[in-house]
Amino acid sequence: MKKLVSLLLVLVFAFLCVGCGNAAAQTTPTPVPASEKPAPAETQLPAQEPETTTEHEMEEPINEEESGSTSLVVYFSATGTTRGVAEKIASLTGADLVEIIPAQPYTDEDLNYNDRTTRATVEQNTPDVRPEIANEISLDGYTTVYLGYPIWWGQAPRIMSTFSESHDFTGITLIPFCTSGSSDIGQSDDTLAARAGSGNWLQGRRFAGNVPIDELREWINETGEINMEKTLRLFINDTEVPVDWEENESVEALVHLVAAEPVTVQMSMYGGFEQVGSLETSLPRNDVQTVTQAGDIVLYSGNQIVVFYGSNSWAYTRLGRITDVSAEELTDLLSNGDVAITLSWE
Repeated sequence: MKKLVSLLLVLVFAFLCVGCGNAAAQTTPTPVPASEKPAPAETQLPAQEPETTTEHEMEEPINEEESGSTSLVVYFSATGTTRGVAEKIASLTGADLVEIIPAQPYTDEDLNYNDRTTRATVEQNTPDVRPEIANEISLDGYTTVYLGYPIWWGQAPRIMSTFSESHDFTGITLIPFCTSGSSDIGQSDDTLAARAGSGNWLQGRRFAGNVPIDELREWINETGEINMEKTLRLFINDTEVPVDWEENESVEALVHLVAAEPVTVQMSMYGGFEQVGSLETSLPRNDVQTVTQAGDIVLYSGNQIVVFYGSNSWAYTRLGRITDVSAEELTDLLSNGDVAITLSWE
């Protein structure tokens, strides 16, 4: 009896082991090749648009702190058109770049040409308006400034007058440029130069907003040559005499006066030592008590040119001195009756 019970227990235990083995076999997963496994959800990155480079990015101006440039592009741009041209000029010349930012920005409504009550229309019709500039602009260390602006109602925006009247441009050559749909630069550059009262202002030029790089490059080369080659020349009657001109605001104003066309001054002998004539306009003056010598050229009373062939003592503003001409030659040129002197910028 005991043997039979033991046999039955052995059979039951064996049956249970077989059942457990079959269950384990049925739940074991089939290995999947790694190449067929899906990536974890967090590694699924969204598709990205290809990077593009805009025209302005291609013409990105040089950083002021890194360039050490003596050239600067200063511009005002209410709609972005002048900004685009300014950035191209900065890229081509290696100049630094700075924007004139109005304290009160201009809106589209402000620029409505057809509404005579809009801000820009009222400003352009009020010559004495001077919109405030929000940012400080330093010209220290610069010898050439490209000055850009749009044309509004045939003139530079009044904020450009604010800029021109707020700086001393002595020793700086200014090269204006403007943008417009069709209007030329007109007298806007001359107006800004007159309001500045200092600096060597070259003739400006108008560009379309989409001006080609090659056109700008050609203009830059031309203005560079003009800036390097032109000089203030003095003729006594028909004889040109070499002059060592002073570097001051009076001479700069004289250059601006004669830049468009030569100016002839009818002179008169005075005192047996000088020829004097009226410019019919006043120049900046910085009179200092001076003992003159033969060949000195001075400004008297702000509006009279005096050329000496002798000596005198008075308060004058120095303009220059005739060089490489002997005292005898000067006397021959200036002491035999009234003469005409001609000043030109060429």
